[in-house]
Amino acid sequence: MGTVYRRGRKLWVGYKDRSGRWTYRSTGLHAGQEREARAALDRIEERVAAQTDFEPLATGPITVAVFAERWVARRRRIGLREAHNDWARLRLHVLPRLGAMPITDVRVRHVRDLFHELRAQGRLAPRTIHSVYGTLHVMFRDAVIEELVDHTPCVLTRDQLGPKLDKDPEWRANAVFGREELELLISDPQVPPDRQVVNALKGLAGLRQGEVAGLRWRDLDAAARPLGRLVVARSYDNPRTKTGATRRVPVHPTLATVLEEWRTVGFPQLVGREPRPDDPVVPSRLGRLRSRHQDRNKFLDDLKRLGLRRRRGHDLRRTFITLARVDGARKDILEMITHNPKADILDVYTSLPWPSLCEEVAKLKVRRLTPEEAPARLRLTTPVTTAVHAGRDWVGNSWKSHVFSRTKKVEAPGVEPGSGKGWCAASTRVVRDGNRRRVAHGQAPGGGGRVGVR
Repeated sequence: MGTVYRRGRKLWVGYKDRSGRWTYRSTGLHAGQEREARAALDRIEERVAAQTDFEPLATGPITVAVFAERWVARRRRIGLREAHNDWARLRLHVLPRLGAMPITDVRVRHVRDLFHELRAQGRLAPRTIHSVYGTLHVMFRDAVIEELVDHTPCVLTRDQLGPKLDKDPEWRANAVFGREELELLISDPQVPPDRQVVNALKGLAGLRQGEVAGLRWRDLDAAARPLGRLVVARSYDNPRTKTGATRRVPVHPTLATVLEEWRTVGFPQLVGREPRPDDPVVPSRLGRLRSRHQDRNKFLDDLKRLGLRRRRGHDLRRTFITLARVDGARKDILEMITHNPKADILDVYTSLPWPSLCEEVAKLKVRRLTPEEAPARLRLTTPVTTAVHAGRDWVGNSWKSHVFSRTKKVEAPGVEPGSGKGWCAASTRVVRDGNRRRVAHGQAPGGGGRVGVR
């Protein structure tokens, strides 16, 4: 129990901090305001008790860095998929400036100066700055709930944060694929077969990257009519999608062809057996969930190899919506297929018949090209590796031996290990080049010797 006492004409309080030492501070109140001073002391002691409960083994003040780490860990435990991005934003942009400060000492001016500095540096897009601020705002809101602080210092407005715009004003208008480009991404032999399936799920069903990775074979009902049905219920290994909603997505006829060919030919040759209901529809080459970073990098490699300009894999989802609307699909029904229903209670209570959903998806005019129809492209050749692609090899013989040591193979640009595209395992030897190790190879199929730097 602390104490309230007079010091001159002011009222002071004394209390024990987390380490057990007595601490004294002025309340700013005058003599005669003992009731208000006692209330202030109670709040201080409650905050000290809350800090002890939050971090019982520590003795010093809880810093922003300590609270941020515990806060993100708690969000991960309860399954919030945004926790990973929350930690990245805090670690990269907030903690270098505010991390060492006790969380009770952070004031509005500190937050204002932080975001003025981020804007002045010019490295972050305006939307990214708003995302960082949103994470910090939620973190301090939870600190108030934990009773570690009395109020949040995150009260900035657009005047301090700036407008919420894209860094490149031309990017969003061009973040879409043409019909011919989409057909190439799901047909061209230069794109490995597993990535053709990923592109088809995004471009013909509007799935997000996490939803593609989390899709299981049991989620596919190929016998549904008039079109097959995908039940999109999870993202990666999370039990829910990004928005928490489960969606029924009609399987476009072209997508049905891609999935059937993958189920009967591609998947068994990659994994070594027939698919089981709990298997991911498109696993990684090691049989695990696909990594978004790996998929992003390989997708960019595929675009480069096809001679297409740089865009994101997520833009295939936008392409699905755009091309379907161009072909006459109704906006409101596409929204129910690709997103949550609107907040309007009638939209929430509306469940359209399955044929109505299928009718709109079937309007999308995208087909799969034959190997002869895929336009001839210049082979991507570099002094280090030469990518050789002969005809349409659905999976490639080397998929059967993708567990071989990586030191026996050299990867062509954009091709994953074991893809069967542009690999040579003959006449392998390891040579030294200064401090780097190189894997030298003999004659490649259809080309000369190659050296890959590892």
